Amino acid sequence: MFITLIDLAEAGDRLAAGEQAYEYQTDNKSLRILGPACGFGAEYLRRLREEGLYAETLKEAIAHAQSRNVTLTGVWFVKR
Repeated sequence: MFITLIDLAEAGDRLAAGEQAYEYQTDNKSLRILGPACGFGAEYLRRLREEGLYAETLKEAIAHAQSRNVTLTGVWFVKR
């Protein structure tokens, strides 16, 4: 597995092309917002989503980050 951090401006093109985020990077290193490529089970992801720690889309990730007064800075993508 190879994980790469892509700047937020460039990540939009990759997401639009169908790549899925593994994790959304924030300017607060202790806050992790996982994405659909993380591979965790549906029930666990449902709980994380309710806590604002999982997002299906970039728009949703931005909303979760803003609710915590942090900024998204990039997106982690995974190649298996």
